[in-house]
Amino acid sequence: MTRRRAAALAPGAACAAAAVLLGAGAPAAACELRAHEHRSGREVLRAPLKAVAAEGMPELRVSFVHSVLATPVEDRYLWRAGAWVLVEERFEGEGYGLPHAADEGERLERTPNGWRLHLSRRVEPLVVRPLLAQRMRLTLDDGRTWLLGELTTQSVELRLEGCRTDGG
Repeated sequence: MTRRRAAALAPGAACAAAAVLLGAGAPAAACELRAHEHRSGREVLRAPLKAVAAEGMPELRVSFVHSVLATPVEDRYLWRAGAWVLVEERFEGEGYGLPHAADEGERLERTPNGWRLHLSRRVEPLVVRPLLAQRMRLTLDDGRTWLLGELTTQSVELRLEGCRTDGG
């Protein structure tokens, strides 16, 4: 490249560099699930979201073995308006902290494998305690799964960052 041409391109390159430094035209932050120890704030998991639920909102499931009954429990959450909303709980067995009736606006149904509670309960913040004996798993809507007790034994806060509050 000649000096004359390089000098002619320099002002444009300088403007482009300034725009990048100032954030103009920079891509938006990717939508990510982040898991932090609730008390210390130490990040234990960061996962970019690859898909969204059928409802058009990020979804996750927290599943574990019930500490007393030793039966499976699964909670399904959707991201709505900047917070996690518990929309379904599936479980086997009865008693010891499991729902036995539906509250107003909820529906409890019997399934071939146990029970399913349909609800819409905002959970802010979403904090879980991954005890190893309960084999607590976190599953995203695209199938990626983590055994939380292998990441930490401390309480974990699950949140999204860089996502639109309307579900994308």
